[in-house]
Amino acid sequence: MVDDEQNDAGGGLTGSIKRLLESGSGFLSSKFELVSIELQEEKRRILELLVLAAFAMLFAVLALMVVSFTIIIFVPDQYRANVLIIMSLLYITVSALLFMRLQRKASLATKIFETTVEELKKDTEWVKRHL
Repeated sequence: MVDDEQNDAGGGLTGSIKRLLESGSGFLSSKFELVSIELQEEKRRILELLVLAAFAMLFAVLALMVVSFTIIIFVPDQYRANVLIIMSLLYITVSALLFMRLQRKASLATKIFETTVEELKKDTEWVKRHL
C-alpha cells in the first residue's frame, strides 16, 4: 500500500527510473542538437569557401589569359613560339605544384565536431565527480 503511494507520487523505483530515462533522453537530445548545429555550420562554411574559390580561380584564369595575350602581342614574331613554349611550361609546372599541395592538404584530417567532443568530455567529468 505504501509502495503504491510512493510509485504514484514518483518517489519509488519506477519514478526514479522514469526520471533517469527522462534526464538521459534530454541529455542525448541536447548533444544531438549540438552535433546537428556544428554540421550545418561546417556545411555552410565549406560551401562558402567553394564559391569564393571558384570565383577567385575564374578571375585568376581571366587575368592570366589577358597577361599572356599581352605578352605575346608585344614579343617580336621570331620569338613568339619560344615565349609560348616557356609560358606553357611555367603554367604546367605551377599547376602541378598546386595540385600536389592540394592533395596533401586534402589528406590531412580535421576535427569538425571539436565542440561536441569537448562538451562530451566536460559532461563525462561532471558525471564522474557527482557519482
